[in-house]
Amino acid sequence: MTGPRKVPMRIALPKDPLFRLLAINGLAGIGIAGLVLGGIFAANIGNLRDLVLAADNPVLPVVMLAFALVITLGSVVIGSAIMLLGETGGQGGGSGKRRPIRLVRNLRPIPVTAPAQVRRGLHR
Repeated sequence: MTGPRKVPMRIALPKDPLFRLLAINGLAGIGIAGLVLGGIFAANIGNLRDLVLAADNPVLPVVMLAFALVITLGSVVIGSAIMLLGETGGQGGGSGKRRPIRLVRNLRPIPVTAPAQVRRGLHR
């Protein structure tokens, strides 16, 4: 007799492509923020690890730094993913065919007159 089988848990991603893009890249940004946070403490940049370990409540500065890194790096990853969508219909990379820009050849200058401004208080 065998016990109950454990089914691996999967994260349910949204069906909408935009929300799917945001969710995947948001999770990637959170992962990158975790790596940066670990790197900051591993390298002891600016003696930050020593300062945090010497604090009365070391959890608070770590949480605050982690929150700031998640907001910043998550926004960078999501923003870059959105900007890479381009005109390729969601394929990313912007490597699709682009239409050439049409230049209008019969351009003529238009004369524009601007009224003179009276400057008060300036004496020369």
